Amino acid sequence: MSTQMLAQAGAPTPPTDALNQKIVQAVQLSNAETAQYAPSQIAIPPNMMITQAAGLVAQSAAAYFDGVSKLALASQGILLKEMTQNLVENQLEKAAEDALGVLATDILMGAAAAVAAAAGAMEAEAASFAIDRIDQSISKYAAVLQNHKSASS
Repeated sequence: MSTQMLAQAGAPTPPTDALNQKIVQAVQLSNAETAQYAPSQIAIPPNMMITQAAGLVAQSAAAYFDGVSKLALASQGILLKEMTQNLVENQLEKAAEDALGVLATDILMGAAAAVAAAAGAMEAEAASFAIDRIDQSISKYAAVLQNHKSASS
């Protein structure tokens, strides 16, 4: 489309002998400038799709992160309630497992952040760092639980 418009702009002009030459010159200058900027101003459907793709990806990533974060927060709320109830009932092993579940939901949040980061909604390195820290915390906590179980056996 842009090529066709530029070809039309380069076509020979009709005779303008009967017109005021200053006006003709002004119109030709205006047409030339318009034709020069036409390719950058005209958006054909494929070009529009390409320019909109990044925005759509970012929007989808934000919606995904929002959904996963709501799910993770709801899960954490339930697990924290159960953990508190187990602590009150002096069921420490169940409470510890619930606490591990709370930490596991943090992994969901980190994974959702990584997906959003990959889409450009967040900085990928920061999301990766957060996931690594969460993994380390869960590993330490799981090791403490395992040591406690083997010591009490």
